[in-house]
Amino acid sequence: MDKVVYIVGAGFSAPLGVPTMGNFLFKSKDLYFSDVEKYKHFEQVFNVINRLSVTKNYYDSDLFNIEEILSVIEMNQFLDGSRLDVDFIDYIKDVIRHYTPEYPSIGGNLPGNWEEWLFGKSQTLSLYGYFVSSLMGLKFERRKSNKIVTMRAFDFTANKEVQPETRYSVLSLNYDMVLENVAEAINDQYISESEIKFNKDSYDSTWDSTHLSKLHGCLSNAEIVPPTWAKGTHESIVPIWKNAFSILRQANHIRFVGYSLPVADSYIKYLLKASVIEAPHLKSIDVICLDGDGAAKSRYDDFFEFSNYRFKNGSVIDYLNELKEQVNMIENRKQNCVSTAYLEAAHEEFFKD
Repeated sequence: MDKVVYIVGAGFSAPLGVPTMGNFLFKSKDLYFSDVEKYKHFEQVFNVINRLSVTKNYYDSDLFNIEEILSVIEMNQFLDGSRLDVDFIDYIKDVIRHYTPEYPSIGGNLPGNWEEWLFGKSQTLSLYGYFVSSLMGLKFERRKSNKIVTMRAFDFTANKEVQPETRYSVLSLNYDMVLENVAEAINDQYISESEIKFNKDSYDSTWDSTHLSKLHGCLSNAEIVPPTWAKGTHESIVPIWKNAFSILRQANHIRFVGYSLPVADSYIKYLLKASVIEAPHLKSIDVICLDGDGAAKSRYDDFFEFSNYRFKNGSVIDYLNELKEQVNMIENRKQNCVSTAYLEAAHEEFFKD
């Protein structure tokens, strides 16, 4: 059995309109001016950012990048013995929450060509449905129902494949709940022997459950960790990082998707280095990232010495589309059953192009 860890960054959710660090400020201003009264607390954030402009008189500063902005602010407050003001935390939450799409209801009784509508009508959102289902090893089936009880001709089920050859975990650097929302939509639509959800709270040494560790916290939690240099000062995420450490040191394959390995994210590098000390059988490291100027590849090339490392300049949407095509092959549609256990085949096919 192979154990695969996906590490997803802002580029993973960006196709859905979720802000990245580079466009966060612009999108937050769009939101603010759409309802100035509702988002009045944004004013403090914008005023502080304007005051930071003095730094550009002395140092190179990118005051359009929210990570750099908040890092400077938190350094100042950290040395004063305080944390980021609650308005800054609410600012981050409100912007992410607004731009994170809710996964719409997949619908009631599916049509005759139900295989093409497994994850609803939205072409982009449905791609994430294929990914989540593949991570969890789900198999979808159509069965004749008891019309007297259900008033439907068929029931639709989603259950895990028996003893999958590959098992998956995800480490996310994002606050959004894209993956959780997709799992919830599938769980609501399909009949299942057990609840379809990610394991976010503990480490399962058997990998029977699909881990999801949110290294910066999550919108569903009472506290999130700002995207700054001082992540290590937030005690609330220590258990999550311990789970991530356990996951990484058992990994056979590590895959970065939509993550450019920013220079400021040295903590991720140290997590990877610490975990590999006890990793008994790491076989490959793959990176999938849009890289217009080659800077991301250069950072990864400088960091990895591993011979089985590959970098693919490609989009998340193209990657997920490859998975959809593999799942929707004619030979996979038989006897009213669709398996989604094609992530490995799709991954290798994507790297062939």
